[in-house]
Amino acid sequence: MRTSKIISGALAVVMAASTLAIGGVAASAATLKAPTNVQVVNTTNTLRITWKKVAGAKKYKIYRGKKLYHTTTKVKYYDNKAKAGKKYTYCVKAVKGKTVSKASKKVSATRLKKTTVTVKAVTGGIKASWKAVKGASKYDLYRKTTGKKYSKIATLKSKTYTDQKATSGIKYTYKVKAVKGTSSSASSEGKSATYLAPVETAKFTADKPASKLTLTWNIVKGATGYTVYDGNTKAKIADVTEPTIELAPETKNIDVVNYTIVATKGSVKSEEFATAALFIPAGSYFTDPADNTVHAVVKIKAGEKYTAGSYGNAVEPAPTVTQLSGEDVATIDKDFNVTGVKAGTAQFKVEYDGAVKDLLNAYFAETNYSFQNDLSAGVAYLDLTVE
Repeated sequence: MRTSKIISGALAVVMAASTLAIGGVAASAATLKAPTNVQVVNTTNTLRITWKKVAGAKKYKIYRGKKLYHTTTKVKYYDNKAKAGKKYTYCVKAVKGKTVSKASKKVSATRLKKTTVTVKAVTGGIKASWKAVKGASKYDLYRKTTGKKYSKIATLKSKTYTDQKATSGIKYTYKVKAVKGTSSSASSEGKSATYLAPVETAKFTADKPASKLTLTWNIVKGATGYTVYDGNTKAKIADVTEPTIELAPETKNIDVVNYTIVATKGSVKSEEFATAALFIPAGSYFTDPADNTVHAVVKIKAGEKYTAGSYGNAVEPAPTVTQLSGEDVATIDKDFNVTGVKAGTAQFKVEYDGAVKDLLNAYFAETNYSFQNDLSAGVAYLDLTVE
């Protein structure tokens, strides 16, 4: 009996120990929780899977689809074999010895490569363009100014966008993310541009014939200067910091003068603004009080050419020019080029009609010439002297 009790007691101790051991294993497995906060995102070159560290875990098993894909001791993994445009699904299990936790929630992402962006100032704003990304269904465009954070300004299916809300003179930086469903690529590198609005209005000042003209124009927001060019030769005349310049056209005869103005800010330039006006040098005209006609006084040398009614030729149709006298002194061709033949005088009648007359008067209006109404009949005379 005593021996039996001892054996029974020993068995009880062994069973108790066995129960504790089994219970210990069960408790260990229960505390090895499934990984949480699993995320997959696109990086510049691959897909990155991350998760929250599990207490007690020594390593982690990563599954891509239904197959074990990789084992790691870290809490992140870069899938360098993910192919562009393809969707992948992942889950993670925590491991300690032979104990493996339940799988985490599945997460999916489409591998989207980072795009490249170019930006430039265009008419009305800044144009951003980028390369297509395989697998992307749309693109998110972000913008910021110096010292500020990016904010999304558009979601587009196209690969180009003109930011017409860009303020003149402000530097903007743009970046793009490719998107497919809930997946988005890494941001492109930011690219910057500054838009300068063009000059919109200009006015010449000269209420009577003179040797110079004063040209003024509207202030362009953000511009630190302006460059004025000869509208015909494209040669630069001057850089100025204020919206005004005094000009001395290199002509001794009545003619249309053309200029272009470009607003500037450092190396940034606006689009060109073209303007023109009728320039009448001092002593180059008179008004005949008898019939209120305007007479242009022109002097050229023998062999030299002058285009009669050249200011009218700036538009179509060209004016009608008739030679009234001095056929032996000067000749005129079909393009109204008057050529001096010998010393003497000659006179030509220049007639304008319709839109040409209106535009000629507009040229006069540009420079505020006080006698512009004298041309209301659309007739002027060219009094030519050949020296």
